[in-house]
This record gives sequence, C-alpha cells and structure tokens, in this order.
Amino acid sequence: MTRTVADEVRFWRHGGTGVELLKARFGGHAYDRHAHDSYAIGVTLQGRQGFHHRGRRHVSTPGRIIAMNPDDAHDGEAAGDEGFTYWMLYPSAGLWRGLLEDAGERPADPPFFADTLVDDPGTARRLLRLCRVLCDPAGDALEADEAVADALLPLARRHGRAGPPAATRAGDAAIARIRDLLHTHYEREFRLDDLAAEAGRSRFQVSRAFAAAYGLPPHAWLTRRRLAVARELLLAGEPAAEVATAVGFADQSHLIRRFKASYGITPGEFRAACTDVQSAAPAGG
Repeated sequence: MTRTVADEVRFWRHGGTGVELLKARFGGHAYDRHAHDSYAIGVTLQGRQGFHHRGRRHVSTPGRIIAMNPDDAHDGEAAGDEGFTYWMLYPSAGLWRGLLEDAGERPADPPFFADTLVDDPGTARRLLRLCRVLCDPAGDALEADEAVADALLPLARRHGRAGPPAATRAGDAAIARIRDLLHTHYEREFRLDDLAAEAGRSRFQVSRAFAAAYGLPPHAWLTRRRLAVARELLLAGEPAAEVATAVGFADQSHLIRRFKASYGITPGEFRAACTDVQSAAPAGG
C-alpha cells in the first residue's frame, strides 16, 4: 500500500483539567500494540482509521467516536492510501468519577464502554468542541470545565455501563504476582524463564495467561509500565537520557522509539507540550 500523506502530530496537556489530548494526521505511522492508564476517547475527522481492539479489527470513519477503557490494548494505522486524521482525548478514571459524583449519579463508578465504535453525532460534536477548548492557549478555565462535563457526561450516560463486566483475571495469584513484580521492578531486565519460575509454570503458559489477564504479553506490559514512569519523570523535568536509564531502556534512542510507537510523539515533544522545560536533545529526544 502506497502512503502519500505526511504524518503530523500535535499534543496538549490542559493544566486546569489535567486532560491530555492529541490531534494527528497519519499516513505512514503505525502504532505498536499498547494500552493507556487513562481512557482513550477519539473522533475520526478524515479518512479510515484502522486498529485492533479486543480481538477484532475495527475501522473508524469520519464522525465516529472511538471509546477505549483504561488498559484496553490496541494498535492503529491508516486503513487506506489517503491516511486519516483524528482527535483523541485521554481523561482519567478519577476525572470521570468526579463528574458523575457532581452530577448526582449513583453509583459514581467510571463508565465501562462495551462498544469500541459509537455512532452519536451530537456527542461527537461535543467532544470536538471540548478538544478545541482544551487546546486553546487563551481559553477560559470556566469554559473548559463546562466543556468537559458537556461532552463526557452524555457519552457516559448514553454509552457507558456502570462498571466493567465480571473480571476473569481474579483468582490467579501466580499471574498477579508476576504483574506486581513487573510493576515494582520495571527497571530490571527479565527473562521469560524468570517469570515462569516465579509462577511455577511453563513459559508458554505464563505468557498466555498473562495476556489473557492483562491484555498484553509480559514484555509489552513491562514496556507500557516503563513508559508510564518515563512520562512522570519527563513531567518532572528529568533529561530524556537519564529517564531512559532510570526506567530500564537500553538508551535514549530506545526510549524515543518506544515512546513514539505508543504515543505518536517523542519524549521531547511530550515534555515541551506539558511543561515549560524544552528538550535539549536533537530530533525530538
């Protein structure tokens, strides 16, 4: 497939609400399979946006809403030669819980979205307005708060469930122990043999059971954990080269490759968008 569209990404982090958002046009870039700690709520603007999610291939077209829960593993790429353009918001579960509590919803659990693609033109328009408000450097704080509620509450009420379905991962203490090990010691280098010994199972059994429980195989889950810590260190102003070493990547180039494959931007671009600290590294490090 010939790609003729130049990739272009812009990223913001709204200080008042803490919501991160991204507007991107992709023709050649493809996201690795990854997941987010936050929700990922998007609207396709142009083209055909393809991705795998919950074991299925999805294609979003202009005006459709993409709704992914925290920890939902997915990838992404253009599903046509024309590429695609989209907005994506990353609201936290805590933000959604606060909105529902303020609105008097009971129980005020964060919503669970069972449908990956949602057809709701009115809510899509509200989400697009929210994106424009949050990325406006001259925007008003009150307008931002109102836009968040105006867009996210209808989405939760119309298309979200009160909570996730019954968990299938409960009861497997060995796999949970591996998850805790990777979460705590993310900077260490692991072998699948180490994890198999910890669980008392074969390497194949551990890899399959971990992916079934947490949506990603152990290596991809560990990469996600490392990137989450890297984001926090970058927000604190730590240099990218030092961050790479601290979280367990081989070097700064390794961090840059993994960061862009998951988020569409480099560590330097992320830090510049979220803080007053500008990257001193060349080429977006």
